[in-house]
Amino acid sequence: MSWELRVGAVQMRSTDDVAANLEVCRTLTAQAAADGAQLVVLPECFSFLGRGEGDKQKIAEANDGEGPIMSTLRELATKHGVWIVGGGTPERISEDPKRSYNTAVAIDPSGALIAAYRKIHLFEVDLPCGTSLRESDGTAPGDQLVVADIAGVPVGLSICYDVRFPELYRELAKDRGAQILLVPAAFTAATGAAHWHLLLRARAVENQCWVVAPAQWGRHNEKRESYGHALISDPWGTIVAERAEGDSVIVATLDSATLDKRRMQLPALRHAVLWK
Repeated sequence: MSWELRVGAVQMRSTDDVAANLEVCRTLTAQAAADGAQLVVLPECFSFLGRGEGDKQKIAEANDGEGPIMSTLRELATKHGVWIVGGGTPERISEDPKRSYNTAVAIDPSGALIAAYRKIHLFEVDLPCGTSLRESDGTAPGDQLVVADIAGVPVGLSICYDVRFPELYRELAKDRGAQILLVPAAFTAATGAAHWHLLLRARAVENQCWVVAPAQWGRHNEKRESYGHALISDPWGTIVAERAEGDSVIVATLDSATLDKRRMQLPALRHAVLWK
């Protein structure tokens, strides 16, 4: 099946002010739609980025609920007639009041929730600057891979730290047929400078897929600074759009012709063996 899909990847600097964050999402989604985007992908933590892992519990919502976050995503999808992926927002866990899921939600142009991916790999690190991040303090891990049908295109969902685990993407692409891989992120400034481009381009090349990576950028508070560099890579690992910093949206047209050409030129994905 041949396809063409114009995609917008949002870059923003979220804080602990949900209303202000959602207003930025409104502005940038409108810009993406005006540039012809059919799918708009928001970064991880688009709704909230606080100082501590426990802070987000007070704004966590049910995916099928009527809270301000999910209501805004549905509003934007229907208003602009676009698909929207909210790249990571706290999902309430009724049986675990101290933790939430970090969930990417996919909304169709009618406002319906069509897929939800709960982040599997949780970021645990002590940085040279003295910052200690323990995502598991306030987040429960998911355990299901998700490929969503978005405008007829198989799209693999993931979030941020997942990008360091190539087996996840190999299964999304080879076993489950993903042709676009989404990697919405809030990569730290230190790890981003070292590995962001390397990892994203590697996931594109080894799976011969388009990669779309919306990003958080800049200093959110005294404890957190993100790398930025929202980007879109083609299946050859060529970056076709990128923004280093600033609230913005990058837009590019993705297509099956480019993907098919690369997979035919170098059929590495077909030769790959999945070890169980």
